[in-house]
Amino acid sequence: MITWITGWPHNGSTIVRQIMKDSLGLKTYSVYPEPKFEYLFGDQAITFGEAWQNDPQLRLEYYYDRPEMYYIKTHEPPIKGDDSPAIYVVRDGRDSVSALSHFWKMPVRHIIGGLRNRFGGLSGHYNAWDPENRKNTIVIKFEDMVERPNDIVDALVEFLDAEKIADYVDNFDEDAKKWPQLFNDRIGGWKKTMTEADIKLFDKCHGKFMREVGYYE
Repeated sequence: MITWITGWPHNGSTIVRQIMKDSLGLKTYSVYPEPKFEYLFGDQAITFGEAWQNDPQLRLEYYYDRPEMYYIKTHEPPIKGDDSPAIYVVRDGRDSVSALSHFWKMPVRHIIGGLRNRFGGLSGHYNAWDPENRKNTIVIKFEDMVERPNDIVDALVEFLDAEKIADYVDNFDEDAKKWPQLFNDRIGGWKKTMTEADIKLFDKCHGKFMREVGYYE
């Protein structure tokens, strides 16, 4: 069985995984090779591909058919017909595009438009998953994980029918020193990086999404 941990890149899926490890004692996986960040998950660090070696045909059916639950991070669009549980993370899109621009070292206008991005644009990803209407799906806001992380712990306990083993302790400042390209500005960082032209382009491309998820009045 699978529970997806998803959202557009840099919306906060890594924080969800940290919360699940530290506060719920759950092992999570990623469909992407991320060896640089394995330290975040200690001895639980394992990539999807490493676990997938158990299936000689390298098919997702291996996970769907297993009796135990696999918690898997992905930024891919949803698989047609897949009604597996999902944790979908949203974030103020201006911070999302700014953070991804910093991480990928690409102009923010390219990130806003979804250019050269295999995951497409921010709004398109949200619309594809349609998390507010999708069955077995919880929507978590990045800002809540930053400001009220243990409220998120409680929400995940209920959604996953899991047991809380500890309060969540935010180590952002320490992580930012080790990996500044991944852990940079959290809330409102876009104000320092986006130009007026960037903001106009963003509003044109993603204003509807921002209103739907409550970031715009």
